[in-house]
Amino acid sequence: MKWLVLLLVAAAVAFVILDTDRAEVEVEKGVTIALTLRPMIGLHSDWSRELSIQTPDGTLRRDLFEDTGWWRRSNLYRHTSGIYVLHEGQSGCVLFRVSPPEFVTDPAISCDKVDQTDREGAVRADALTQGGPASMFYRDFQYIGRFAQTPEGPEAIGFVGAEQQPETELPDIL
Repeated sequence: MKWLVLLLVAAAVAFVILDTDRAEVEVEKGVTIALTLRPMIGLHSDWSRELSIQTPDGTLRRDLFEDTGWWRRSNLYRHTSGIYVLHEGQSGCVLFRVSPPEFVTDPAISCDKVDQTDREGAVRADALTQGGPASMFYRDFQYIGRFAQTPEGPEAIGFVGAEQQPETELPDIL
């Protein structure tokens, strides 16, 4: 009986290790941003998540906060400074550069929502990003798209580009 339990536990661990879902988007020539989900052992959709940035100059990876049922999507933006932003909603933002690939901190880039009555930031972002869609919620951000759970799809995660659907509002940072 002990061997049967051990075998079942090993099979569950192997399933978790081997069963990964990945969504990616090419943001520049040769530069791919990806989000990988690995299921955690649990009774509902809990995920271990990883952000990876692949460039001709190298690959960068970062583990994101583990999802224990709250995560549904993360929005991807490009700031007018050229820095990319993965906005996690409640968990805040991850800022990174692709040339050279590195995670950065920049106090000038705010992931706080703009006052909806002040549209100047969105207009300025649209003008500075060569016609890309300006974020409706964050100053100087160009909306690229979102990584989202796809419970009805063949994969657990997908990327929905700005050309497919408009930006969706994320919950405020905790």
